[in-house]
Parts: sequence; structure tokens; C-alpha cells
Amino acid sequence: MIVVDTHVLIWWTNAPHKLAPSAREALEKTEVVAVSVITGWEIGVLARRKRIEIEGDALSWMRNLEGGRNLLILPVTLEISAQAAEWHETLRDPIDCLIAATALAHNASLITKDDRIRTSGVVETIW
Repeated sequence: MIVVDTHVLIWWTNAPHKLAPSAREALEKTEVVAVSVITGWEIGVLARRKRIEIEGDALSWMRNLEGGRNLLILPVTLEISAQAAEWHETLRDPIDCLIAATALAHNASLITKDDRIRTSGVVETIW
């Protein structure tokens, strides 16, 4: 399983040319692509602010990916939220903290272009 950051999910579905070759290769080789449920919130906010274009609303878009691309949507558990809180000073963005903690909780690499996450060493990353 590989967990993907929100921007990676958007690029994987709408603009695969923006993915680094190693990210694209990892997505092709893995059996399970997963996201934190918080990604659904972030997609909704980005779409409402017109920062991204998706077909339909965020819930429909995510459900279509869940079925069409076999995307696994992972919950935020108490353990994940506690771990995310530990990284707040390092990563600063609460959403990034939750996404990285989700990958760690599932012993999965995180595909992300985010330099702060990648250089922090809190979770194994691919880019």
C-alpha cells in the first residue's frame, strides 16, 4: 500500500504529467493506493475556492475514485490524530500532519512533493 498526498491524488487523476517519474512508477507498481479521509475535506475546500477543478462535488469525485481506481480511504483514528499533534511544530500544516501520520500508522510510504514533509524524516516518502 502507498498513501498519497492530496496534490498527488489530484495530479494522478487530472494531470499525471506533473508527477515525478519515481512517483508515477510507485503508483503503477502498488496494489493499493490509499488516502487519508482528510483528503476529502481538502479536495472539497480547494474545489469550493476554485483552486482545482473536479467533476461534480468532492464527495462524488472521491466516491468515483474509490470505485473506479480502487482508492482506499483511510480513517483518522485517535492514534493518528495523537501522532499528528506530535508533528505540528515540525510540519506546521495540520492536514499534512494527519496525512503523514496516516501513512506511518499503516506502515506505508507517502507520495508527496511537499518539501517540508520530505525533509522532516517523519515518514518514508517517495517523489
